[in-house]
Amino acid sequence: MRKYKPVELPLKEVPTEFETENAMCPNCESRNAGVIGRLGLRLVFRCDRCRVRFHRPTASVQLL
Repeated sequence: MRKYKPVELPLKEVPTEFETENAMCPNCESRNAGVIGRLGLRLVFRCDRCRVRFHRPTASVQLL
């Protein structure tokens, strides 16, 4: 039994050119995670195997 209710993310629609994007799950390292929506400008993925929701980490920009 869960101790807390899962958080609902306020996801928005994904543009058609990004609907087929896939990412590697950070939890189980499965490569079958598909896009379920976007949060701001970030694409949100959901793993088919372990059901984790995640987004890709942003590349850090170094200013010299």
